[in-house]
Amino acid sequence: MGDFVRRLVSGNKARYKDEELDLELDLAYITDQVIVMGYLATGLEGFYRNRREDAKKFLDHRHGKNYWVFNFCPVKENSYPDSVFEGRVSRYPFPDHHAPPLAVLPLVAREIRLWLDGSSERVAVLHCKAGKGRSGTMACAYLLTLDAAPNAPRLGRSLTEKERAKTRAEQVMDAMPADETADIASDNSQSGEDPIKHEITNDSEEKSASPPSTSKPAQEAKKAPRRKETENSLTHVLELHTARRMKRPSSPSKKLKQGVSIPSQRRWLYYWSLILAHQAPPDFWSVDPEVRARPSPKVKLTQIKLRMRELSGLKTSLVRAVNTLVDTAGLSKRTAATNSSSQVWASLARYDDDFVDTLEEWERFTRDDSGAMGVRRRGADHMEGEAFADLFREGRFDSKKMVRSFARMGPLRDEDIQKDESGADGKVQTLLLRPLTGDKWLSIREKIEVEGKAPAADIDANVESEDTSIYDATQALKGDGGVVVDAHRELRVKLYLGQVFMGWFWFVPTFHMPHPRASGGEGATLVLTRKEVDFPVGIGSSILDVGVSMEWCSEAADVVSPPARQGSAESVEGQGEPTSVAAALQAAASGQVHGLAEAKQAADG
Repeated sequence: MGDFVRRLVSGNKARYKDEELDLELDLAYITDQVIVMGYLATGLEGFYRNRREDAKKFLDHRHGKNYWVFNFCPVKENSYPDSVFEGRVSRYPFPDHHAPPLAVLPLVAREIRLWLDGSSERVAVLHCKAGKGRSGTMACAYLLTLDAAPNAPRLGRSLTEKERAKTRAEQVMDAMPADETADIASDNSQSGEDPIKHEITNDSEEKSASPPSTSKPAQEAKKAPRRKETENSLTHVLELHTARRMKRPSSPSKKLKQGVSIPSQRRWLYYWSLILAHQAPPDFWSVDPEVRARPSPKVKLTQIKLRMRELSGLKTSLVRAVNTLVDTAGLSKRTAATNSSSQVWASLARYDDDFVDTLEEWERFTRDDSGAMGVRRRGADHMEGEAFADLFREGRFDSKKMVRSFARMGPLRDEDIQKDESGADGKVQTLLLRPLTGDKWLSIREKIEVEGKAPAADIDANVESEDTSIYDATQALKGDGGVVVDAHRELRVKLYLGQVFMGWFWFVPTFHMPHPRASGGEGATLVLTRKEVDFPVGIGSSILDVGVSMEWCSEAADVVSPPARQGSAESVEGQGEPTSVAAALQAAASGQVHGLAEAKQAADG
């Protein structure tokens, strides 16, 4: 019975059945040395996830002491003592369904590589909660650092009984003489471009038309060691992970589900592949003291252009009914949202600045002297008296909410909302979301209250709340006509209709901006389709595309600090608003059952 329930929870993920130990686990060998699996649970949770004792029994039996566990779950989500695996555990926590701080990718990849390079018998065991998104992202981050394209498992220990039988059959067939010679393409050969590249704004034409830079950073970039040509590629790594981690559909007409399926996580892997190839934007993660002495470059987010299909009358009524149900059931002390397009708004959020600064310091410190971004420098275990192994001890950065909002954007004028029925997409609304200062945000919030008919007496407007709440107070934004943000820092844009979550996406502005920066004012627009937005279910399924317009600030404006992240007593305690329930109920009522659980959890982020 337990295995049956676990198979249901695993869904489309592959499972590993060990006949000798009579165990079946949510686990897969991506290569002979890289394992990904679901969370190691105890108690009731062990009834539908990998039981911790079973996972340990499996790893001890097959690998002895030659395995090291990498845990990507925050303390408040899932945790266990290092002693479970005799201290062979490293933690790199970040929230479920999110992209991590980008510096986590090199830190994880380097530690995995350092461990596996010690012996061909060693394996790295990566897990998050479901053993798919976060674990898959980090497994791919490591595999991208390899000079040669990684192969699917070949050793008998890494194969299931069915795979071993298939291998033996293939060996028999290979031994038979061929009827004729044929050119057979290598499994590692790649054709076409990486599937992620279409998500990134292509400014190559603009760059080729620009005069070559003679600045010192540009000259140093030319001297940077180039990664030697290999058969390895992002396409190959993603396909390998998908082929190994996901269960093949029973029908040939059905497509294999992606292993790393969240667009923002795939976008992060594209950034990482550029960094590995020494093609990152100038001065990104620079170790040059002169560059580091300067303020970080700033960009200004001037507007977000959101195009979405106009909601039908039925869906409009459904949204109102769901929000009323949530409010009546006491699941929220906030007002229910309505469907008015004027209430579409965006929350801008980022990770804790001290957290990211610390990670980037360790990234520079552990970087190999050769400049190889995927290799860890020997002896880089301690920095200024702090041990790298203690970086995440005692929930230093992950015991509380890790991502918080710092600004809001929404329509300011009537002309910011336009309707068009002439296109192939039918009735389309185009909304221009612009930076909101405190007074403008209060005006929009009051409109939501009036249209939602919520009792204002129940609202404590003086309490700043979670970034999922419309009652999060926003300070007056710095900068003229835009939200000033660090060009090198990760940014999340989360879209709402009232209080109903529509979807989000992460990006790092500098990867989408024209380089080199001149006197300021040069801009770019990052355009993402609905498929490139994370969890666009329910109302989010009406999204057609989103465009984020950005401009470089002048160097004189680099001293301006981005708006401070907001917090509250509730946020400190890690208590979020139940907008996730509204999003999930609305999606279910719309018949969009696929991804429902993920959508609810995502809206909580």
